[in-house]
Order: sequence, then structure tokens, then C-alpha cells
Amino acid sequence: MQRDESTAVRLTPADRAGARERLATLPRVHLATLPTPLQHLPRFSAAVGAEVWIKRDDIGEVGLAGNKVRKFELVLGAALAEGADTLVTTGALQSNSARTGAAAAARLGLRCILVLTGPEPATRTANLLLDEVLGAEVRPVGAIGWQELGPVLDAVADEVRADGGHPVVAPVGASSPLGALGFALGYLELVEQLRTSGPAHDDPTVVHTSTSGGTHAGLVVGRLLAGGGPGVLGVDAGRVLREPAADLARLATAAAAQLGLDVTVDPATIELDLDHGGPAYGAVTPEGIEAIRLLARTEGIVCDPVYSGKGLAALVARARAGRFADRPVVFWHTGGWHALFDPHYGDPVLGTPS
Repeated sequence: MQRDESTAVRLTPADRAGARERLATLPRVHLATLPTPLQHLPRFSAAVGAEVWIKRDDIGEVGLAGNKVRKFELVLGAALAEGADTLVTTGALQSNSARTGAAAAARLGLRCILVLTGPEPATRTANLLLDEVLGAEVRPVGAIGWQELGPVLDAVADEVRADGGHPVVAPVGASSPLGALGFALGYLELVEQLRTSGPAHDDPTVVHTSTSGGTHAGLVVGRLLAGGGPGVLGVDAGRVLREPAADLARLATAAAAQLGLDVTVDPATIELDLDHGGPAYGAVTPEGIEAIRLLARTEGIVCDPVYSGKGLAALVARARAGRFADRPVVFWHTGGWHALFDPHYGDPVLGTPS
């Protein structure tokens, strides 16, 4: 086998075909209307000086959409096949993934327990409000790091079992190897759209926001299965992972193994922007606010300041620096605009950025 730019080896056509067949036959539940639209942004493109397209994972049919829906289709498909009746998952108080899990559980008739980092809030707004509307049991657990959530989730799962239930535990962002494969499917979906109705240039760059890593890892695996295609740039939203490139490479390697592929993804091939996350996850940045306003006021599309707005800010900065002068760019809108309805995040966007 030969070296490949995105993994340690290049797969043969037969390897790719076999893996794609296994991917297509994984247990899966229907939670999204696919493919999500791929749209040109002419006014935004003119404003930033690059040809920009957008992949609209921010719109959909369950729980006000977002990129986590793709992951939960596979995570819960496998769980239901094994008789699960309760989803236990986690994130921050305003977690998009937790809200998506709550919506998916409601659609499928599952009990849902959300273990959320942070104190009990005085008022429940935005995603946290939606969690309750959707019928989830919300358990704030105080200021503990995402890396320390494992034992807490295990204890909740044991509690469900003791009561006679059958839990499935989904990590932060539903970013398990199986969950990541939702974005391997997403990458193949995008490749087909680019072939039939996308920009004339057949090799754009895909820019998306990355935190727990499942989206990025899945796109990397999808590119492997496609035998090439658009490059993938992840924009880190706050250094949640201790070793972002290495952690993403490990997750992509594990996701590929789910399809029977013996490959090792090289961390050096993981392209990450670490300059637009601000001082911490959840911290609002002036560049993110500017990018949110620009997209909203040129195209009528909204991002949020915690997550998708930071990826958009990186795209704007690179476009204005001429980094996309030779090819189009596809912004994969991963959703999450709901945080704008929390005053902690929405007020800075309404005000004047410093």
C-alpha cells in the first residue's frame, strides 16, 4: 500500500467499496431530512472576497437541527437494535448535542437524562429551555471538566439499570467512533452534491467548527472512503481536547476501524485552526460577533457565538487574507444558533464588540 495525505495508507478501490457498503448497512434511525442543502452565498462572498458556499446542517426536522443529528442517527440506531430504552448523554448547560439528544429521544420514545456541566441556573433559556420542553431530565453537576464526566455518566447508567432500564451512554458531542461515522456519511453526501450542483471547481475547502471532534474525525474518514476530495479545516472553538490533532486522529482511526479498516490517521494531516477559539470554550469573541452579523445581514442566515460563529470568523479572516483565492470554500454550518437566546451569549452580539 502507498502513502496517503490524509491517513497512513491509501485504500484500494475494493477496500473503499467494502467499507462504504458496511457504512451503508449500519443500524440507523431517521432523524434528519437529507441531504441538507448546499447553497451559494453571493452577497457574503462579495463581502469577504472569496467564493463561499454553505452546507445547511442548521436546518432540519428534529429538535431544531444541528450537526449532532447525524451522529445520533447511528448512535441511537445501534442502541435501539440492542434494546436500549434510555439515553444518557452530556455537555455544557447550553449544549447543542444534549438538546439534540433530548429531541431524538422524544422522537423515538426513549427516556432521556442529560448530565450537564455547570450550576443550576436561575432561569432556563435557549437550549436548556428546549431540553425541558422536549421532556429530558436535566441534571446540572457543577463545574467539572469534560474529561471528568465519564464516571458520572457511568453512575447514572448504573442507576438506570438498577431500576430495570437499558441505557445507552453517548459522550460529549455524541463523538464516539460510531457517532463520527455520521459525518463520514455526510462527507459522501457533500461529494455527490458538489458533483451535481456545487461550485464549478471540484476541490473546494470545507471549513467547520470543531470541539469534541466527532464531526472532524468523521469528515476525515469520509474523505478516505471517497478516495480524495475537498480538504477539511476544523476551527477549534475553545481547546476542550488536550491534544486536539492527536485526539482527532485517534478518533478518526477508531471510526475507520468500525468499518473494518486497518488504517492509522496521522495527526500531522489533521488541519486545525487554533486561533479563533478565544480564551475558553463558551467565551464570546469580537471576530465571531462580526462574522455572525455579516452572514446574517448579507444572507439572512444565523450562527451562534459559542460554536459556529467561531468557525465562520476563521473563514472570514482567511478569505480576507487571500487564503481561498484559488478555490471555493464550503462552510459547514453545524447549527447551534439557539445560544443567541441566552442573554449571556446574545447580549454581546446585540451590543458593540470591543
